[in-house]
Amino acid sequence: MGRGAAFADIDADGDLDAVITTNGGPVHLYRTDLPAGNRSVRLRLVGTTSNRDGIGARATVRVGKTSASRVVRTGSSYLSQSELPLTFGVGTAAKADEVTIVWPSGKRDVLGALDAGQEYTVTEGKGVTGKRPALPRRP
Repeated sequence: MGRGAAFADIDADGDLDAVITTNGGPVHLYRTDLPAGNRSVRLRLVGTTSNRDGIGARATVRVGKTSASRVVRTGSSYLSQSELPLTFGVGTAAKADEVTIVWPSGKRDVLGALDAGQEYTVTEGKGVTGKRPALPRRP
């Protein structure tokens, strides 16, 4: 019987993996491996006027005519916490055309195009303040 679920990019390859706990049993890790050519954009939000972790911020990523939104939130399932960075699949696109973040404070940051395959740190009112590849960690 499932008890809790949390989602995170455990292997730092740009896609979300799942950790499922069971009632009185083992923990299960389910890794996601994207098909060749599919990519993502990851956003780590840092609040200044809003809370430091950006909890409650809504990010919308647009690729062509398609858009997706995610909210930074606490908790994800019974006694579980998913990671705070937001992950957006962009398919085979080389970039996200536009990223908009609406912070809990009401401030809005509109970013231009962001390259896929990257994790961006976005600071409230300052835009992109950091960037690193979302690639698998090597031993």
